[in-house]
Parts: sequence; C-alpha cells; structure tokens
Amino acid sequence: MEIKHLLGLAENKQPEQREFLYKKISDFLVNDDNSFTEVEKEIMGDIICRITADVEKSIRAHFAKRLAKKLNVPKDLMVFLANEEIEVALPILQDCGLLFEPDLLEIIKHRSTQHRLAVAARDNISEDVCTALCEINNPEITLTLLENHSAQMPLLLLNYLGEQSEFIPQYQLPLLKRPFLPRPVAEKMYRWVSMSLREYIIENFEIDAKALDVDIHDREETIGAISGDCDPSALLVEKLHKSGELSSRFMIKSLHQGEIDLFEFSFAKLLDLDIQVVRKIVYAENSELLAVACRALDIDRVIFKTIYDLTTSIRDKGTSILSLTKSAPMDFYDLLGTDAAKEALRNAEFMAGEIRYAETG
Repeated sequence: MEIKHLLGLAENKQPEQREFLYKKISDFLVNDDNSFTEVEKEIMGDIICRITADVEKSIRAHFAKRLAKKLNVPKDLMVFLANEEIEVALPILQDCGLLFEPDLLEIIKHRSTQHRLAVAARDNISEDVCTALCEINNPEITLTLLENHSAQMPLLLLNYLGEQSEFIPQYQLPLLKRPFLPRPVAEKMYRWVSMSLREYIIENFEIDAKALDVDIHDREETIGAISGDCDPSALLVEKLHKSGELSSRFMIKSLHQGEIDLFEFSFAKLLDLDIQVVRKIVYAENSELLAVACRALDIDRVIFKTIYDLTTSIRDKGTSILSLTKSAPMDFYDLLGTDAAKEALRNAEFMAGEIRYAETG
C-alpha cells in the first residue's frame, strides 16, 4: 500500500509535493529499519530519478550525502546521482561502493573536470580508470591521482608521468612519494629534479648517486670554452646537435629554467629554420604558428600548452595587466597532424600571416 501511495504522489507535479515525496523516499532508503523488497526499492529509486529536476539542489545533495555509503540501495540510483551536478554527485563519487569500473569510465568520459577530480581521489581505482584519467591531459587531475596512494597506477603510466615530470615540476614530489615507485623511474627523474629531490631519491631508493650524477657545470664549461665572437647559446645548441644530444626535452627544459636564448636556438635547430623565423613563430599574435611548429616536432599536447603558457608573458608584454590572457588553442592543436604541420611551415603565405592554417591545404 505504501508504494502505491508513493506512486500516486509522484503524479502530483506541484514543487512542494515533489520535495515532500523526495524527502519521504530519502528517509525510506536511508533508514535500515524499513524492510522494503528490492523491487520496491527500485521503484522508489525510479521515482527519485523522475522528480529530481523539480527538487532543490541542496535537498538532493543532502540525500546523496546520507546515501553515499549505503550498499542495500538500487545501483541504478547511485549511478544516476553520480552523474548529477557535482554538488550532488561528490559524496557518491567519493564513497559509493556500488560504482564499478565501467560506471567510472563513463563518468570520466562524459562529465565535468570536477567529477573527474572526485574519481581521481577515490580509493582503490583500477589501472584502466587511472589511465583514462591521465589521458585527459589535465595536470590538476593527474596531480590528484598521483597524490592518491591507493590508486592502482600501471608501470607504463608511472614511466610516462616520470618523463612528463621534467616539464611539469609539480608532478615530481608526489610521484617520488608514491609507495613502491619502481627504482628506474626515480633514476630517470634524478637527471632533472632539484638538489633537494636528488637527496630524497638517494635516501629512499637503492641507487648509486655517482652513477646518476650529471655534471651541472657542463654548460658553463662549454660556454667558457667558446669564443666570444658568436652567441654562446647558439654554439652550445650546435654542439649538442652535432653530438646527437639536442632534443625537444632539452629545448623545453631550457624554457622552464628561463634560458630563453637556448630555447629559441634549440627550437630553430630542431625545426631547421632561421632563428628570426622561429622568434616570429613563438611570439606571433597568431597562435596557430606556434601550435603548428610544436606539432611538427610531434610535441605532446600538455607540453605544447606549457610552452604556450610560459611564452605568453613575453608575447603579451605590451598588453595591460587587466587584459584577458588568451588561452592555448588546444582544440586546434588536437586536430593537427605532424606531416600536415611540417607542410604548413613550408607555406610562405601561412608563415607571413597572409592566410590561416585552414587555407594551406
């Protein structure tokens, strides 16, 4: 009789009646003393889903918080709540034991950054869920995942993030602090982390520091041995190029360290372009130029965003501090192919700013 009464109330579309019904069903589902059958609970869950749009967010959020850790409630209802607005979904995403890997993967694919952050902080998420979160290429999400020591991160993903940490320093300490981090990942990171983190690696991983140590004076000695007749940065880049040691990694590391000349000369050498042309690419108002140049070197999208953001202060030095900063053109970057980007760099009209990239084909 109780369920029939609830179904009758569900036909009343008055907001006050719907809120009353929502609260009534909430009490039934949360109260373990009620002996409803599974079918009856499914019906109540279905009613909640049908009338939720007419109920205030604060009421829905309170219900979700009370229900989050329950296991004797309809799973479909929990999945529905997990896909609600983040204020409602958060306690479900954090604590609900009824959400399984396929449910979480769908949320990662279709819901907001806030939903993804909540999943990244969730206990004992699987390898596939960790990989899906990292594939979004959002540093905030990845950092949350790294700080979640219960997350089951696969070795390949840890290796990848170890390499990324050279260009995204905020990954370094959380990655090194992960339990059971494989020693080869720490050994690789030793080459670019700060002195304090090198000490941390030596103290926490069984490694031979002498075997890993990099001669930090190599650059200064190289520059000192070069004649002052030429630009030291240009000659250093030339030396690295001839020895096969020049890479996009060195180029981006130079930018991170504020070595702007080294960054520019490295970029030019890797693209096989004149330094003046590269400076025009880097600092042009048309952000397509920098995006195309980075894609021509097959640079990861997260690293492209880092390059764009780090060069913004130079590019926009003439603008007011009150001006809105342009965001990196990530949607455009994702559409670019490496071969097409190389071809665009050979298009004189595009390089001169007379046509847009879309017209180069």
